[in-house]
Amino acid sequence: MNVAMMFYWPRKKPLRVLIVNPLIDSAQIAIIRMLTGSSFGSKQTLDITLLVYSNEIVEAEGFIQDLKGCNFGCLNTIVATSDLPSIDDADIFCFLGGFKNPNFLDDDLNTDDNFDTTYLTLKVALSLGKAVSVGENKNDESEEQKEYPIIVADGLLILDMVHSMGNIGIPSSRYFCHCNAGIKAQTLLSDLLQVQCNDINKSYVWGVNDRMFHVEIEKPYVVYDTISDKSYCDWEMVSVELLEPLKLDHTQFNASWMKKEFIAKIKSIIMQNPYSGVFKGWKLARCLSVIWDSTVNERESYVSMGVISDGSLRTIKGLPYYLPVIFNKNSTEWKVNTRFQELPHVIQEIEKFNKVAKHNHDRLVKYCTKFIAENIIKQSFISPDSEEIDSNYSSSHNIPISI
Repeated sequence: MNVAMMFYWPRKKPLRVLIVNPLIDSAQIAIIRMLTGSSFGSKQTLDITLLVYSNEIVEAEGFIQDLKGCNFGCLNTIVATSDLPSIDDADIFCFLGGFKNPNFLDDDLNTDDNFDTTYLTLKVALSLGKAVSVGENKNDESEEQKEYPIIVADGLLILDMVHSMGNIGIPSSRYFCHCNAGIKAQTLLSDLLQVQCNDINKSYVWGVNDRMFHVEIEKPYVVYDTISDKSYCDWEMVSVELLEPLKLDHTQFNASWMKKEFIAKIKSIIMQNPYSGVFKGWKLARCLSVIWDSTVNERESYVSMGVISDGSLRTIKGLPYYLPVIFNKNSTEWKVNTRFQELPHVIQEIEKFNKVAKHNHDRLVKYCTKFIAENIIKQSFISPDSEEIDSNYSSSHNIPISI
């Protein structure tokens, strides 16, 4: 077992959670779900830090008073700050942003929301990386004694940004984000078969964004269904008894349909209502719940998530993907689920995904490198008395220089 990939959650003391960009809708919904026990259970108390721009402190303090007034049982302490954090300041770092699609790099990133998200994300990531580089020579702890925080983002875009540009120094296995396609696939199948979503079997997702992914559903598609030994073909995934009342037959769920029309329908559903604040907040809280569940329960957790690839399934190590993973019981150590890895179609799709993942990553790194040079490093050398900026904001983007 690779002890460097493990993180032991504190259970006798409050869990320290730092939220980057906590005043947007999705972050506030995620925070409320954490405080109601949805993410970590009702017995785990939390010390929450809200990281905001200096001119947002007053608004953040108002949000804090609202939360305290709710008397959440999981709330131990909550503070707002505009001071850049170090890697030791939290057990969990949650990055949320204003990207319209948090999994896809738009052609135009120069909107105010995109600029604000990019600036804050990179500023915090660079601060965490700087803290590690300054303190690394002082850390004489063995690998077995290290406790690594985790990084949770609201999408693959920020996940790659923090991992690639921050140089934080924690294992790549500590980076996570939610996966949208799996739940959409199960919801679509449940509607077609007129069953509850929870009745649909496990979903497996491989992909690089909302436009490039593949989904497989475990046989039988409905968990309580029974496929007869006298089925018409090897592909039959739904019994005749379940299909007949719906006036359907097995050919309507054949391999070709599942590879093309089914995936196309999922993409269409995602694009119709891609990422509302409610959905992003709920999925981030759910992502935390899956991770926490793996540390306290005596069972493995099977889920598809956004992670930094370890090179499994012929993916490119170090790049972000949607992958089916298995969390080991009583730890946050995970491995890629190899179910369906030998299917020719899955192999072909992963080859396509690798090209897109590499292209997207290179494009993002190029953009972030230029952004850091022009908006972070350059601004650091501008005098506060310069006519190019006022005392609180950058001249072109309304961004407080203090953070």
